[in-house]
Amino acid sequence: MNRAMLLTNHRIRTGMAATMLVAGGLAVPGIAGAQGSLSALGFGYPVNGMSIRASGTAGAFGDIDPLSPINPAALGGIARTVLSAQAEPEYRRLTLGGVTERTASQRIPLLAVIFPAARGVAVGFSARGFLDRSYTTTTRGTADVDGASLSTNEQLTMRGAIGDIRGAVGWQIGSWARVGLGGHIFTGENTGVRERTFADTLRFGSTLDSSRVTYIGTAVSIGGEIRLFKGLAAAASYRAGNRFEARIRDTTRAAGNVPSRLGGTLRYDGITGSSFAVGFEQVNWSAMQSMASSRTRAHDALNLFGGAEVAGPRLRGVPLLLRAGYARTDLPFSTTSTPVREIRLSGGLGFPLARDAAAIDFSLQRATRSLAGSAAREAAWLLGVGIQVRP
Repeated sequence: MNRAMLLTNHRIRTGMAATMLVAGGLAVPGIAGAQGSLSALGFGYPVNGMSIRASGTAGAFGDIDPLSPINPAALGGIARTVLSAQAEPEYRRLTLGGVTERTASQRIPLLAVIFPAARGVAVGFSARGFLDRSYTTTTRGTADVDGASLSTNEQLTMRGAIGDIRGAVGWQIGSWARVGLGGHIFTGENTGVRERTFADTLRFGSTLDSSRVTYIGTAVSIGGEIRLFKGLAAAASYRAGNRFEARIRDTTRAAGNVPSRLGGTLRYDGITGSSFAVGFEQVNWSAMQSMASSRTRAHDALNLFGGAEVAGPRLRGVPLLLRAGYARTDLPFSTTSTPVREIRLSGGLGFPLARDAAAIDFSLQRATRSLAGSAAREAAWLLGVGIQVRP
């Protein structure tokens, strides 16, 4: 290897060590504006990991749906074992000026199992997506080697996610109330790989370097649901976050707290075969600011939801379930003092199978995202499919 190649390797590896101390938001200067996605800034997109039923209502049913690991009280009164798995890929398009970039994310946002116990008690275990940050960016530039300017291509690949593993118990006190308690472990990793290649491949080889960060944190959640009067119920849940650490090779490089969350929902089911819900949630994302780089801003979010589920045409004597919803949410991370705003419209279908021994659900969400003061606009389709088995 010649001297020019050695110098190039040294400079690039030194740059990697400085700019990728924590791949995924801790210290990645300059990447946020070039990654081709508004939703994956900072530590990533808040997947939420709700059931496909809840996704079909744009999240409005998240606090009252037993398969969505948000409100542990929703487990209370479940009388049959339920196994659930789902997939929800996302296809994004970012437009800035006359340039359009398309990316895709393949996700399995939720795996869940619920076991009934005696006297209205049920236990649930789940693994859901919490934050997702995966993308690939390619840029062209130059590098100075021994006073000569050489053309280069540089590819940065980020692959990472943080998940929420929950164990919870719910108790239906009577026909009028339910309560629940859950424990959470938040864990995951981000891996960044940077490769630089030179136009003159005969004289210069490519360089490759990587950085890997792991995350670990815990939280506790409580929840309740009460029937106010016939046809109208209210549900509320709260998650208290504990210490959240980012580690490189078992060494803690930064720490914050798992974001706390407060949510509430009103549900009306006084019309036979129909259910309507409106809700909100406040998420304290700023608890992760101390883990982020100086280029990343963490914003507390106030999210609003509204949705409905109604009985549709019958299939083999059982009605199909039709769903629709609207959500206005603030994404947790941006590069400015204002958050990325997201608007989602959703629809969904529920198909009962084998006399309600199984079900398959579909959802389709259209999301539009914008950042105040920026000309960048992002639009995305989120396609969801979930399978439930009740042996």
